[in-house]
Amino acid sequence: MLGLIAVAVAMPLSHFLMGLACFLLFLNWLFEWNWEEKRRLASQNREGIWFSLFYLIYAIGLVNVTDWGAAGKEMLSKLPFLLAPLIILTSKQLKDKQLQLIFSSFILATLAGCLLNFIYAKTHEIGNFREMSRFIDHIRFGLCVVLSIVFCIHYWIHPSVRFIPYKHIYPIISILLLLYLFYSQTLSGIFILIAITLCYIVYLIVNQNNTKLKWTAGGLVGLFFIASASYIAYISYDYFHVKDAEPDRTALTASGHPYTFDDNSIIENGHYIDHYVCKSELQTAWNMRSDSVYDELISATLIRYLNSTGSRKDSAAVMQLSEEDIHNIENKTANVYYVQGNIRRALYETFFGISLYKKHGIVNESSLLERLELWHASWNIIQDHWFLGVGIGQQRAALDQQLTKQHSPLIVKEKLRTCHNQFLTYWLTAGIIPLLYFCLLLFFPFVSMSKRITFVYFALMLMLFLSMLAEDTLDAQTGRMLFTIFVPLLLFNKTAEH
Repeated sequence: MLGLIAVAVAMPLSHFLMGLACFLLFLNWLFEWNWEEKRRLASQNREGIWFSLFYLIYAIGLVNVTDWGAAGKEMLSKLPFLLAPLIILTSKQLKDKQLQLIFSSFILATLAGCLLNFIYAKTHEIGNFREMSRFIDHIRFGLCVVLSIVFCIHYWIHPSVRFIPYKHIYPIISILLLLYLFYSQTLSGIFILIAITLCYIVYLIVNQNNTKLKWTAGGLVGLFFIASASYIAYISYDYFHVKDAEPDRTALTASGHPYTFDDNSIIENGHYIDHYVCKSELQTAWNMRSDSVYDELISATLIRYLNSTGSRKDSAAVMQLSEEDIHNIENKTANVYYVQGNIRRALYETFFGISLYKKHGIVNESSLLERLELWHASWNIIQDHWFLGVGIGQQRAALDQQLTKQHSPLIVKEKLRTCHNQFLTYWLTAGIIPLLYFCLLLFFPFVSMSKRITFVYFALMLMLFLSMLAEDTLDAQTGRMLFTIFVPLLLFNKTAEH
């Protein structure tokens, strides 16, 4: 119990503690020395052995290995796939109250991480909201927040909750976690939470005998989709629709200087970025307002920032900027909406990246386009190594070579040289057999073990599946722990009601 609680607490807070807790779990399991009992428990949970076997199937990728140092390091990092399900399957089954203690520890640790991250963001200068996550990367932390919300709702409404005096704390915690999720602009987590919520509503509709209630709930779901689509359509129209009249190319600034007009400019916030620009006035005015050196980056940022406010790019506009605006530009914030923590900011960043790609073929200003570039490169490699992959530990070098071959601008981005898709990563690394086996692990419980499937388990698997479409979720330590610890706990504890 202490080992599992330590793992649960460490997932959102500490890579080191995760590794230490897993090692202690293994030592505890080893020194129990009740091998006959472990064999009996394993025989009663044969489906669970399939999870541990994935490690051995994945080892097929060692066939093509030439760099055994990198391969050994990766196989060592993936040992939880072999040991964690085996430890849980062959240990004493946990009761619902014990599982609640483990998952509540996870909830409280995630909440503590949210509070500490929020305090850090309020007391330090951060370049973007990704820097808020101080313990693990923001995407995996977002998954922890989403799962914690699911657990909170479950323990709030589930009739088997034992800690009755504390039952109504769960919805309060879930609200705090939800506020953090939106404040931190973790879009992947927000979309996954929306998907889980919609699935839960559909589940309630299907299991509801009241026809009138079914139609009402179905109508609300439909209204949600219509409202969401309308909101995105409005933001898209507001961004791309040109709000300016035909430019007056003879216009002068208030100081009598001419503007320049670049008809090859892209549209941002409804205005052409390179229309009505007087660069000589911008530099003079900037030097009066800021101590920062006026270089090319500041110039481009200033022009975009003024454009996003609907202003012309001249000295008068610079002098009208607030001190907060100047501070934003000094921090390389190029759009007035980028300082707002909402969906519009994320969509505007994506729109700008798409516009750059369409106009100039630039992909490294949009995470979506960067992923498309990486998926394309990965697929090109897979076509030549579809059966056995390129070899464990060699996938990064293979992707580097392919990006170089394609003259991709992403080759300079060190942190992006992964597939950003778990399924492509397994296929690229170890071939088609481990990929198919992994897909089997994800879906076979819904067929062969349907009576053990609860909505909490479904939510966890849906969360992991959706995140794996755009991230190498299980290549990160927190992602591996969520899969190798929480999935067996929820699926193979027959005495529990989760």
